[in-house]
Amino acid sequence: MDKVLTQEEIDALLAGLAEGKVDTTPEKPSEENVKPFNFKDYTISTRLKLPGFDVINDYLIRSLRMSFSTLLREMVELTALPTQLERFKDFLNKIPVPTSIHIFKPEPLKGHGLLIIDAPLVFVFVERFLGGGEKKTIKVEGREFTPIEQRLIKRVVDVIFVECEKAWRNIYPIKIKYVRSEVNPQFARVMQPEETVVVSGFNVELEALSGKILFCYSLTTLQPIKDKLYSPYQLEEVIDPKWRRAIERVVFNSEVEVKGILGHSQITVRDLLNLEPGDVIVLNKKAEEPVEVLVEGVPKYLAKMGIYRDHLALQIENFVIPEKEEEM
Repeated sequence: MDKVLTQEEIDALLAGLAEGKVDTTPEKPSEENVKPFNFKDYTISTRLKLPGFDVINDYLIRSLRMSFSTLLREMVELTALPTQLERFKDFLNKIPVPTSIHIFKPEPLKGHGLLIIDAPLVFVFVERFLGGGEKKTIKVEGREFTPIEQRLIKRVVDVIFVECEKAWRNIYPIKIKYVRSEVNPQFARVMQPEETVVVSGFNVELEALSGKILFCYSLTTLQPIKDKLYSPYQLEEVIDPKWRRAIERVVFNSEVEVKGILGHSQITVRDLLNLEPGDVIVLNKKAEEPVEVLVEGVPKYLAKMGIYRDHLALQIENFVIPEKEEEM
């Protein structure tokens, strides 16, 4: 409140309430200000938090950033879009014409899915495939994709589907079966109009323009694997392959201490001090018995002692099995 009541004003207000001079009856709202509330629309329009889709989108962003940059010969930036729930008819009504729409089946899941690529991105890819340079303005209204353009964009779609299968691998392995492509969303009605769909994707930003690539899945299709999609973390999918190879190189090139134990013997300190060249210390092992090989102090191998290229050497013959594994 901007104005603070004084103590006299508060007393006057309380006295008016007690005597009935102040009307406390709530004002009835007029019909003009009342609007119907559709609980169905409210539920569908809310953003959906599915950690599984976040993992899938993160993988696609990393893999497609490199693929698109190579195809377009310029740096491409991809940013994930929030995953949303909406009715299928509302989703189709927001798709402009023309748009590159590709229908697929995520086997073994039932139902169909849609891959939507904005028309400006399609024309950029087609132009680069045909040897064109940068084009700042691309007019998409009033035309459709030619057969040559559709064949060229199919190359991009194949790349997306290959990486999509890899992204789904640790969530739920799928095999994408390509069905057909459409330009008009009215011919891509592969689901019921009132059916709830899950829409995810990312925004592709180039120097000249930006566009969206979206995936549309039926909620019924994803129902059997909903628990996997709600899983908060998928370890293998967030490991960068370059980082893994770098770690492997460091580990494989690390040096470790290897010792061959020829045997053991106990002597007194007096005998140790009186040792002279030519004296023989008798060990607890025979010459033909295998030598125990220790790696960083841990028994790992049994070997036979010999000479290789004028050097003392050990030839590995067997592995040392830990006692715990023998008990199992």
